[in-house]
This record gives sequence, structure tokens and C-alpha cells, in this order.
Amino acid sequence: MRFCSLLLFLIFFGQTAQAQKPPIKFGDIPMEDLKMTSYTKDSSAAAVVLADYGESSLIYSQSDGFTLKFERILRIKILTKDGLDYANFTIPLYHSGSNDEKLTGLKAVTYNLENGKVVETKMKGEGILKEKLDANVNLTKITLPNVKEGSVIEIAYGINSDFVFNFQDWEFQGSIPKRWSEYRARIPEYFHYDKYSQGYVVFDINEHTQAAGVINITSKERSEGRVTQTTFSNDKIDYTENRYRWVAKDVPAFKAEPFITTERNYISKINFELASTKFPNQASKIYMGSWADINKQYWESSDFGGEVTGNGFLNKTVDEITAGVTEPEKKLVALSNYVKQNITWDGYSRRFTTKPLRKVLEEKKGNSAEINLLLASMLNKAGLTANPVLISTRDHGFVREQIPVSSQFNYVVCMAMIDNKPVLLDATEKLLPAGALPERCLNGSGLVISGKGHSWVSLQASVKSRSVSNSDFSLLHDGILNGKLVVERSGFDGLRSRKKYFSKSEDEYVKDFIGTRPWEVSSKEISNTKEIHLPVKETYDITISEAATVAGDIIYINPILFDRIEENPFKLENRQYPVDYSSAFDRVYISRITLPEGFQVDELPKPKVISLPENTGKYTYSVSMIGEKLNVISNLQINKSIFSQDEYVNLREFYNQVVAKESEQVVLKRK
Repeated sequence: MRFCSLLLFLIFFGQTAQAQKPPIKFGDIPMEDLKMTSYTKDSSAAAVVLADYGESSLIYSQSDGFTLKFERILRIKILTKDGLDYANFTIPLYHSGSNDEKLTGLKAVTYNLENGKVVETKMKGEGILKEKLDANVNLTKITLPNVKEGSVIEIAYGINSDFVFNFQDWEFQGSIPKRWSEYRARIPEYFHYDKYSQGYVVFDINEHTQAAGVINITSKERSEGRVTQTTFSNDKIDYTENRYRWVAKDVPAFKAEPFITTERNYISKINFELASTKFPNQASKIYMGSWADINKQYWESSDFGGEVTGNGFLNKTVDEITAGVTEPEKKLVALSNYVKQNITWDGYSRRFTTKPLRKVLEEKKGNSAEINLLLASMLNKAGLTANPVLISTRDHGFVREQIPVSSQFNYVVCMAMIDNKPVLLDATEKLLPAGALPERCLNGSGLVISGKGHSWVSLQASVKSRSVSNSDFSLLHDGILNGKLVVERSGFDGLRSRKKYFSKSEDEYVKDFIGTRPWEVSSKEISNTKEIHLPVKETYDITISEAATVAGDIIYINPILFDRIEENPFKLENRQYPVDYSSAFDRVYISRITLPEGFQVDELPKPKVISLPENTGKYTYSVSMIGEKLNVISNLQINKSIFSQDEYVNLREFYNQVVAKESEQVVLKRK
């Protein structure tokens, strides 16, 4: 009997005599960092990352094959009380089946300078908590001890992973500035990862070198007979290791402004996706594949495409719902309404079903995939052409079409073809009409999955948000206004109002609407809350105190009494990422104000029209006297959902002028 065992170990030979040293050593804190009281490059910073260093490498062991090893040292200076939250740190660990990533070498220390001496406080076991995030990710949460203003905190840890596809990404930018951020990667030639960077930080160092590597294979053979003999042999496999080094210095904090999808789309980082592997004497193994491969995988999955083509038990229900209905559009509305009325979204965004659709109907609850795959299946059984669409929600990030990886998606909607035009549907949202996607879904393009092959569909809003305020008031001599206000909201404005209305009592809704305004509501009527194809209509009889300023024979009043734009939402002089409103919108304000007896207009704001290039935005303002009434019209239109960085300067100035115009007052004078 003969047997053979292999013992493999790696010996790496770099092109230079010595590898570059890490930029920091754990525990070696410079005195000037301990004495630091503010960060010179950002005096408003609550904390600053002094150094963040990480390295990922692929290592071979006899028992496990190639595994990933990740090591990190993070050092942060706490500058103000607002920075104390950075003493809380979270490490995600992936697991699947019986395999899980292992956290190694965890160390966390707080350093304080007390009476000229450095005092170290090490984290103990009670500072570590473990928590489940979802089916595949657990969190290790740590809290460093004795942290106060002036502290330096330091964390070091490693992660050993069997999941070579889960190569660590690296964020060079965060919510606080980073003085030094460095990431290194060591990847044998057998592994090909697609690497792509994002964000607007320019690397100070971006190196790719190669080093010679050798695998020594030691095998032994034992022969049986009168005399047992063991013979050893050595073989060598030469290969190349790719070494990468990225360094960014003095990275500014990412400053989130209004109207973005998610910060994760814009912070500067390096992303990795395993594309393929090719080992000696073996065929290549493709991991990334193509969108056609992904379409085939999903369409043939019993938890996805199989749910659309199967479930014959739905035929009877579909026939009952569509009995007597011949027009395709009416069938679509009827089936969409049935799913909305009978199935409640459980709040989970998923790409696959987790239970049979029959059970979803029984439980009257399901995730995004279950609800919209059910809708697609019912539409097909009604004779319509409908397919599921994989999307990434706005808070999940962009889909990069050049990188065919299904993990970019986290949600499913449905697309039906009516008169050869695509109609996008999401039955998780009960308060939107058929054909309108929720705002969370308006994010780039979606991947249509079908038996005929994949395609892409734009996820643009099919409805425009619109708010119309119409009021008629009488101004009294003491500056108080009495009158009626009617507000109509449609599109996403209507959806937001309906959600608020149904989440609380009507009185609470009205109280929330009034907020801190000095209004007294004597009567109210809210209608069309359930008629989702109509605008929500709110009618109020109101008395407004302190609406005007009375100074002897002069009254000053701002004629924009409701929803005035008082400040520019865009604070940064320059913006490095797009403005994303999610949908176009209109804000219309119409008001008539009857002047108090014995007063006349002394000064009126001048009318103004402001336009953005190519009619992408427009603002119209006018105040005029007709008889004894002051007539006010203000209309803000944003006619597209996304403005590029190049358009930002014009958009910001547009808002500056709107704010200035809406701050102007009418001056009334006693006759």
C-alpha cells in the first residue's frame, strides 16, 4: 500500500531586498499627536484619523488551500465631545454554511496625557459585543474605555477568511478627515480581481509591483514490503505575486449635502470583485461571468424565475380578478391592487423568495422579491408580458453595468409591457398608483430577467411631485391674518402625506403640519387620502398671529406665508458629486391678501423670472394689487431629477436668488 501527502509552503522573494515597512506601529504614539488640540487642515473636525493602515494577502495552507488574511491598524485623535462616538467601532464578519470569518489579534487601547505622562487604558471583555446583522453577516462591536477630549484611540485586528471572493474593500474617506490612509494588497497570479476606485480623492501613492514567488511541494511515499521505505521528493512551482499599494494623505471629511442617494456611492474607496482563478494544470474558473450568465442563473432558479413560470394554483385567482376585463392596462391595475391589498411588505429588501408563494398568500406578508415575483406571475397568467427586475435601492448604492456581479442588487420590482411600453410596478407600496415606483427604487437602471435574455430598463420617476398652496386671507390692523388655506399634494408629495396621515391620528397629523408656526386652526378637512389617483387635499381655516410687523402707520408683511424657502440647501461652494432629487417637482404658491381698511401699498417686490439652462429649472415670482387684494404667485419648478457637478454652480446660484426673492417684504402705509 502506498500513500502520498503534500506539504506546501510559500516563500516570497521581492524585487527589493526589504519590503516597505508599515506606516505606523501599534502603541508608538507621537507626543505631538497626544498634545494636539485641533486639526489644522479642518478646524471644525470633531476627530481625525491619524493613520489607517490595512493589508490583505492570499496565503496557502495545507488544510485550507488559499485563504484571505486581512490586518488593520486604526488610530484616531478625539478633539471634541462630538468626536466621542468614534470610540465605538464595528467589525463585520461574513459567514455562510459552516464556514465563517475569524477575528484575530483584536487589541484596543486608549491613550491619555495626564500630568505630562502617557496613561494607557486597554479594552476588556465587557467592551466587546456581538450582534447579528443579517443571514450572512455578524457584527463585533467594541467600545474603547476612558475616552475623552484629547484621547488617542488605537485599534488593531485581523480577519482570516475562507471566502476568497470577499476580498476586503478599503475606504480612504469617511465622516472625519484622515491624515494618512494606506491599503496594500498581495495577490498571486492565480487570482484575478477586478479593481475599481470611486470618489474624488487623488492618490498620493498608487503603486503596482511584482515579486517572484515559489511554492515548494514536499511529497513523501511509503512502500510496503519486508522493509518499509519512505522516500521524499521536492518540486518547485514558480509564480508571480502582484503587489499593490495605495496611499491618500490629508483626505478631507466627506461632507454630505442634501439630495444624494447614499454616501457609499461617493466616498473615495477601492473595490474588489473576484473575476476568475487559474491554477497550474487546471482550467480557468470564472466567477464574475456575464450579465447573460446572471440572467440564466436567476431565471432558472426555483426561488426566482421558477416562481414566475410556476405556481399554477394562481390561475383560478387571476381568472376571478380579471373576469370581464379585456383591456391590458385595466388587468394590470386590478392585479396590482389585489397584491397590494392582500400582501403587506415585511420591510425586507431581498433578491429571492424565502418561502413558497402559496405561503406568502396565506401569511399575507412577504419580502420585496416575494411580493413582486407574485405580481409578475399573476400578470403572466392573465396573458400579459411581465418580468422581474433586479435593482439596487438608493441606500444600497449604484449599479455598475460594466461589472456583472449580482451582489450589486438588493431588491426586485416588476415590469409589464403595455402597448409595447414598459410599465414598472412595485406592489410593496400600497399608497402609490400602478406604474409608479417608490422613491427608494429610483436609482439608475434595473436588470430585467427573462427567459428570452436580459435587458436594462431606466428607473426614472413616472410621476412628478407637485404641491399647490392656495390661500385667501384678510390682514387686520394689528398684523393678524384670518382666512382659508387649501393645499393639494400629488406624486411623491402625496405619498409622503398619505404615509404620515395613516401613521397617526388626524389631529396628530394636523399638529405635525402646523409645527412651530404661530397658527390657530379653527376647522380642517382632509380628503382623498384613500383615492391614490387623486391629490391629497387639505383645507384649513386659520388665524395667523405675528404674520406682519406693525410699526405705527407702517405694516411690513412677507407675502409668502407658507413653505417659504428661507435658506439655500446647498452650502458647499463646489460639489464633487451630483444633485439627485429622485424626481422632478413643482411647488406652486398662490395667495390673495385683503388689505386692512385705510392702508395702501407703499412698496411691492419686483416680479422676477429665473431660469436654469435648457429649462431644467425655473422660478416665477410676482406680487400685484388687484382692487383691495394683494395677489401673490410663486412657482418653483425643477424639471429633471439629476444635476451633474458641472451644473451645480448654476443650481446653487438659482437657489440663492430664490431665497433672496422670497425674503422680500411688502410695505403697507396708512392712507
